[in-house]
Amino acid sequence: MRHTTIAVALLGASLLAGCTRTSSPTTPTPGTETEFGRLQMLKPGTQDTIRTKLKVNIVFVGYRQTSPGQIPTARQISTEDFQTTLPETYTAVNRIPSAYGRTEPTGNAFDFEYNYVFADQSFENDFFSHLSANAKQRPLTVQQNIYNCQSTDPATGLADCETPATNINRVITDNYEIDALQTENWLADNVSRVGVKPGEYTIYFVNWFDRPDFKFHSYTRADAADTDTGIKFGARGSRRLIAWGGSTRPSVPAQRVWFYDLSANPDPWTNAYDVTNSDVDGDKEADYRMPPIWEYGTRKASIGYGRKVSPDLALVARYTAINLLFTPSPIYRAALTPPHLPEEINLDVHVEQGEGAVEPAKVLKPELVQSRVSVLQPFTKFSNTLRQTALDGDLADVYKCFFPVEAEDICSPDYADFSGEKLFQFGVKELRETYKTTPGNRYQLPIYAFNDNQNSQGGLLGVAYDDGETGTQSFVYSFITPDLIDAGYGFTDTTVHEVGHHLSLSHPHDGYDSEQNISYGPSGNFYFVNTGDQSATIMSYNDLSRTFGQFNLDSQYRYLTAAYLNNTNAVLELVRRAQKASSVRSAAVSADTRFAQAKARYDAMDYLGAAQLAHEGYRSVLNAAKTAGVPVEAYRWYENLNGLENLSVKPTQKARFSPTFKAQTGLVVFPEETPQQRRLRLQK
Repeated sequence: MRHTTIAVALLGASLLAGCTRTSSPTTPTPGTETEFGRLQMLKPGTQDTIRTKLKVNIVFVGYRQTSPGQIPTARQISTEDFQTTLPETYTAVNRIPSAYGRTEPTGNAFDFEYNYVFADQSFENDFFSHLSANAKQRPLTVQQNIYNCQSTDPATGLADCETPATNINRVITDNYEIDALQTENWLADNVSRVGVKPGEYTIYFVNWFDRPDFKFHSYTRADAADTDTGIKFGARGSRRLIAWGGSTRPSVPAQRVWFYDLSANPDPWTNAYDVTNSDVDGDKEADYRMPPIWEYGTRKASIGYGRKVSPDLALVARYTAINLLFTPSPIYRAALTPPHLPEEINLDVHVEQGEGAVEPAKVLKPELVQSRVSVLQPFTKFSNTLRQTALDGDLADVYKCFFPVEAEDICSPDYADFSGEKLFQFGVKELRETYKTTPGNRYQLPIYAFNDNQNSQGGLLGVAYDDGETGTQSFVYSFITPDLIDAGYGFTDTTVHEVGHHLSLSHPHDGYDSEQNISYGPSGNFYFVNTGDQSATIMSYNDLSRTFGQFNLDSQYRYLTAAYLNNTNAVLELVRRAQKASSVRSAAVSADTRFAQAKARYDAMDYLGAAQLAHEGYRSVLNAAKTAGVPVEAYRWYENLNGLENLSVKPTQKARFSPTFKAQTGLVVFPEETPQQRRLRLQK
């Protein structure tokens, strides 16, 4: 009897324990409870950041790794140089708005993971065989001859020697030219052979020199020509390349490859053919640049003396590839009119026609400009309007003020920007009139194309101005003169470039390092970053691309994803303050699901897909807020300017502006172009 009682008691305890286990607390639903319901991604009233892990592959082709315990030689690679140099993180900021005193994150941040790969012999043999098979022998370029001489004739700028200079390590005897795009595509198509997943960000560091099949070579985009004039900039020796990448290929998944070959050229775009003079831009400061690979370890009097290639390549990886190409900071906000982003963008083109200047139709193709820039705002409807007025009278005066020799009475001596203020005010007055008849959901992007019949300025092609108050984008200016047309330029490509700025994009040769909090460009210790221009983007200065490349598109779609997220947060805060949360609750929860899906796409590097989902989430909340009667206003920079009604008022200059690209702590506004860059752009 007692045994039976004990057995029943044990059975009851066992059943009770089973019941207790099945009723244990479940995993909490992710997210935070808000007035709009439980939200996982959205945080009403908060400026949020999308943080993602990003893998960067660094592949060495033709380089050898230093053996454990051995001293690295001049041309060997020690991954420790990279581990101590490369950033752990990057936080993107809106550069020009941040130069006005308050750092403004875009909402994009990255945690980097690095993968170092040394290509095997089979890969190297196939790659260099590919280069050999596609190499075409050509005469030495002007720059290669200058390298051999290390001197020029002051009158012609050409090489000036009967025998090669004695301080160079090798004389360039041949020039085999290789198509850069074919090379990039081969490397992209074969990433799996080096253990890299296609579509990941990958830097190939190439060295052909230490192989017996080496040929003196340079890379080209030989057929690259101006859209309007047809002049082939790619045929110029000054456009020979040591690097290339970031191209898009129709009907092919994204390839995110950039190669950098120090055994090519030497590079004309960073004056690497001059290994004698430390200061190549004439600012009395040494310019750090990478000599050709055969100069590393030299005992001769050249910039290669005492240099090792491994730490130099680490600098290129960080300050060029990662900061300027892979994860750059934009110069302007991708959200043009927060928190009510536009549904339509009109390219409002004003051709200011000088008497006797070339016919506008020969140098400007508005439909093509629209087609090319529309990829930067893919969920917005684009249109364009074209107006032509004479470049004379008051307009001619304010135009001339933009390029004054000194401040004149007709300019703006009482303003911080005495040369540009008159032209700026002229545009503001026109823009205000235009918006009186513009639908509320349309954004007017004002473009002024000055077609001068005289050589009134020294060669500036264009600039994308800000408002002078908050760092918000304002006007796009493009310029051509007879000299610029003779040099090969029309309006179309310049206008695409400047509209690219207006819609957010930076140059690939200047930017920001968020860990070190420095702004820098091709000057002094960072002169070598001019190689960022050797990539597929119309935002470069070497005139070899007509469109936006893969790196541009990745960046822009990331900026847009974050912009849609944070502007949704802003709209929800307006709804909360209007006490209409219950009316928008369903839309907020649905949008939150879309943003969670967008984050998954974003982490998987489907940046366009992420931006599309984020756009859908933003629009659903915005529409619900409007239906609920909540006023959501678009920011209109031209309505918020000091000193325009009373011209005697002198506004305070707020932005940190730098006339050079010298590295500086914090965020600064860099010039559109320096004299040295103009010389590079105009040389043959």
